[in-house]
Amino acid sequence: MQKFLYSVLLLLFLCLAYTLLSEKKGDGIENKHSITDFQKAKRVLKRFYAKVGKDFYCGCDFEKDEEELGRFKINHDSCGLKARKDSKRQTWIEWEHVVPAHSFGKERECWSKPNCESGGKLLKGRKCCTATDPEFNLIEADLHNIVPVPGEINADRGIFPFGEIDGEPRAYGDCDFEIHFKNAVAEPKQDIRGDIARIYLYMEWRYGIPIPEGKRDLYKSWSALDPPDTFEIRKNEIVERVQKQTNPFVDGNLKEP
Repeated sequence: MQKFLYSVLLLLFLCLAYTLLSEKKGDGIENKHSITDFQKAKRVLKRFYAKVGKDFYCGCDFEKDEEELGRFKINHDSCGLKARKDSKRQTWIEWEHVVPAHSFGKERECWSKPNCESGGKLLKGRKCCTATDPEFNLIEADLHNIVPVPGEINADRGIFPFGEIDGEPRAYGDCDFEIHFKNAVAEPKQDIRGDIARIYLYMEWRYGIPIPEGKRDLYKSWSALDPPDTFEIRKNEIVERVQKQTNPFVDGNLKEP
């Protein structure tokens, strides 16, 4: 019953978001290149999740915080979430790249550029790319690749690829998300594994970002075992309307290579 009510609320939310975005024809959102950086992408995503919010990794409820403007506070009781170490960071929603920025930035000139300067400051890595590389910014802002997650889990996962871990060593309370730091791998819950796989396939198809070595067959199996549900399909439709690009592995126009 709880899962049914959750699905109904998500559908109502997505319908509302779609309507609101459809009415914003004069604010530039319809322009293919209007979302030109990560900050703009986050503002759009916050509109999506302002009314009804569930985080991607744990399914926790979250809502706007009245004191910390622009931030979403997690209701830990809604999902049994606990902090591993950093309880302050685990309080807040952060916007996670499923395919990490390191994966699409590390080969770019800006990532390793010496003496990268912008605004009178010396920058390195991602910060240099954000300041100097418009194409990097467009990839970083792709809404298909960004999801709301608990802050500490975002930090702990870092740039690890997704995979499977023996056993169920829960470090985040009831949240079904495991990280093996020594092996540098993160294991998500089963009902988002297909979502993750289709995001990796999309980022490879759209931008040529390689799927992590040895993970292609696993991700293909995840996509087959966890096909797109109503929420993923509707979200894909909304993102397509905003940035004029669908994820064809969600809508069925492309099959896994």
